[in-house]
Amino acid sequence: MKINRVRYLKGPNYFSYKPMMWIELDIEAYEFQPSNKIPGFSKELIALLPGLKMHTCSLGYEGGFIERLEEGTWMGHILEHIAIELQIMAGIEVKHGKTITSEQKGIYFVAYEYKEPESGLFAFEAALEIGERLAEGKKDISVNQYVNKISSLFYENKLGPSTEAIYDAAIQEKIPVERLNSNSLLRIGTGSKQKSVQATITSQTSCMAVETACDKQATKDALASCGLPVPTGKVVRSFKDIFKVAENLQFPLVIKPLNGRQGQGVITNIKDKDELFNVVNCMDHHVKEFILEKHYEGHDYRLLVIGGKLIAASLRLPPFVIGNGHDSIRRLIEIENKNPLRGEGHEKPMTKIPFNFTVTCFLEKFDLQMNSVPAKGEIVQVVGNANLSTGGQAIDVTDEVHPTIKEIAETAAKVIGLDVAGIDFISKDISKPYDPHTSAIIEVNAAPGIRMHLFPSKGKRRDVGKAIVESLFKNREEAAIPVIAVTGTNGKTTTTRMIKYFLETENRTVGMTNSDGVYIGKHCIDEGDCSGPISARKILSNPMVDTAVLETARGGILREGLAFTHCDVGVVTNVAEDHLGIDGIETFDQLVKLKRLIPEVVLEGGHCVLNADDPEVVKMTSYTKGEVIFTSLDVNNPYIQEKIKTGGTTWFLDSTGWVSYCHNRVYGKFLPVADIPITFGGSAKHNVSNLLQALAAAFAQGVDVESLKERAVRFTPDFHYSKGRFNKLDVEGRQIIIDYAHNYAGLKAVFEAVEALKTGRVITVLSAPGDRLDSDIAQLGEITAAKTDIMVIKEDAELRGRKPLEVPALIKRVAKKRLSESNIHVVPVEVEAFTKAWELSKSGDLLLLLYEDFTQVKYFIGNCIQKTRVD
Repeated sequence: MKINRVRYLKGPNYFSYKPMMWIELDIEAYEFQPSNKIPGFSKELIALLPGLKMHTCSLGYEGGFIERLEEGTWMGHILEHIAIELQIMAGIEVKHGKTITSEQKGIYFVAYEYKEPESGLFAFEAALEIGERLAEGKKDISVNQYVNKISSLFYENKLGPSTEAIYDAAIQEKIPVERLNSNSLLRIGTGSKQKSVQATITSQTSCMAVETACDKQATKDALASCGLPVPTGKVVRSFKDIFKVAENLQFPLVIKPLNGRQGQGVITNIKDKDELFNVVNCMDHHVKEFILEKHYEGHDYRLLVIGGKLIAASLRLPPFVIGNGHDSIRRLIEIENKNPLRGEGHEKPMTKIPFNFTVTCFLEKFDLQMNSVPAKGEIVQVVGNANLSTGGQAIDVTDEVHPTIKEIAETAAKVIGLDVAGIDFISKDISKPYDPHTSAIIEVNAAPGIRMHLFPSKGKRRDVGKAIVESLFKNREEAAIPVIAVTGTNGKTTTTRMIKYFLETENRTVGMTNSDGVYIGKHCIDEGDCSGPISARKILSNPMVDTAVLETARGGILREGLAFTHCDVGVVTNVAEDHLGIDGIETFDQLVKLKRLIPEVVLEGGHCVLNADDPEVVKMTSYTKGEVIFTSLDVNNPYIQEKIKTGGTTWFLDSTGWVSYCHNRVYGKFLPVADIPITFGGSAKHNVSNLLQALAAAFAQGVDVESLKERAVRFTPDFHYSKGRFNKLDVEGRQIIIDYAHNYAGLKAVFEAVEALKTGRVITVLSAPGDRLDSDIAQLGEITAAKTDIMVIKEDAELRGRKPLEVPALIKRVAKKRLSESNIHVVPVEVEAFTKAWELSKSGDLLLLLYEDFTQVKYFIGNCIQKTRVD
């Protein structure tokens, strides 16, 4: 078996709203060996992975997959379930999967849920190895080896607990959030409303505040100047200074690096000169500046202040081991570090206890070493501070904090200027009023870790990730720019362009993606087919954009899923057979389901604009939470009439030829359809349909009717406003129509408009994409031959798996059934085909140029026609 292709479906997709891994799998010879035909396979697999008994599969109940396995199912389906189970065994919460059988023998499209890409892909590679080895009768399979590697990859690459809590909180509030690098940088929100978070430092955090917090002496000076309690102390830079200052301060003392972090190098409760001497001699000699200060007897608390308010508080306990009478301190630490709650860095609720100078220095105080053997039952504290980063534990005490201490913490954060601050506070009892003799602020931390509040060793979990998100945004509206997503088979680009034009004002920059580029306001920042998620993210991440209008094509959804989790307005123009047989979308019903994804992700309170003239689009009504706005070319359409009666919003063409609308039972005439340029006097029905949907989308976004009227009459079907979509030129008595129609439904709509415009012969230049089915290509040839007098057949520059001239030959063979061979010309090169059509034409003819590359159209018009006219 082999993996042909891998896709990471990051956003909502055909299979799920959650991220899914998509694999094109060739099971090769196993196509002829379902599970019930491989001796002992099912029994051995279940013994190896007993958790598979819990899988429901398509049967919908536990044990469903086992039934499928025993009655006979194929390797693609089996590997899907193994990949899911291996992730579950590694502690990763996943469950969704789907396997689709391709029409190509042995090819399966396997999709399954993943949380992190590297571990997700390895889970499938491991599943493939396990499946093959079991099928070959091999039993020496170490599942733990695979599970451990999946777990390792997952924790190495996933977000840390603090950042993950913020990420999850944003998702919970339906606020867009994206991880920007392999570390902890998040973008929260979109467009002009976005903000960012790195660990717990936000884009609202002052750089000066962070600098102050990193300098412990500067922090103490700032706090003391406001009357806040801090220990007496001094910066020391030499061995001599340390002992001189110690004499003045008096013991017990604390020594710590001036610019330290995460409790590293902090030694507390130094009782006398001998202990101080031992500590100094084992300190990190790379550190040149320390703070020596008075030690306070009491408990170590972390007070978390967010947005000026105390949100959580933890009692922190330093790490310790309990002697058993025969193991050394080093060995006891090794045993404790195997606790499944402990991990490297910030990956688990608790960090492993380190083996470094912080531990050895602290033990030196008590004349202990790493190889010392504590007596049975003896408790040995191994680090002098209680930071989680050095192996400490935390107990939630948020509800116990006395108001006087709460006020001190909130004031300290304000003094330093931090929007998110971790205040380290020493007190004998935090539930009692502040006592200046026994309590003090030890540090103020920028970017405080929040693991202790998320996963306390004891006490209530605090949703501090949500508090951080709420300090940035009150709600989704403050965080996310409006997103209007347009999908369908035909008309997407024109509709998208009109919506952008209708929404733009001096104070609103609209970003747009479509099949010819990415636009920020009037500027094109990228060219080509940009109707996928990569282009959409360029708009959503651009801080200049106030509103996003995104053409959303099938190919992009299949490659990566959507670039957004929710949209404010979803538009579906129509659904017709196109691109079938590609990437697992084999049937029309599957294509409908794919397009239906846009209505499904419309926010509750948003709007879903549906074409009531398309029965399949109408059915999408029951799949959206948005308010449905129907559009139709016929006022008598039953769905239009129902909306009018129930007080909904609808846009339609009335019986007198006026574009009209109804909103809250108020009927209004908009403009005569013949007066709106994009409709070509009403003859281009497909553009009338596109217009109605664009008007509905813009109206749903609050654009008033009078403004829409002004813009509708200014939007002309030319190269500026609607490049390459039913553009019409009049040259020397000939009409030239330029369009991109490349499927049967689109071409049929174009020919309907051509029929109303033509006065003489019709000359059509066309090709067909090579990745279409033969039957689809034949359909294009058939309708063109039926609607045209002369055909010029060209060939797409991108053959898409076809042999040279294979597609033109197929079109010609079909066309010969209706047209004489003398009226069929094969001219493979696009610009030469356009020129041939011009040379064959005469005054009164209509030339329909169906292009692949618009630059060839521009070259033809700017050079070939002009040259021919001069000659």
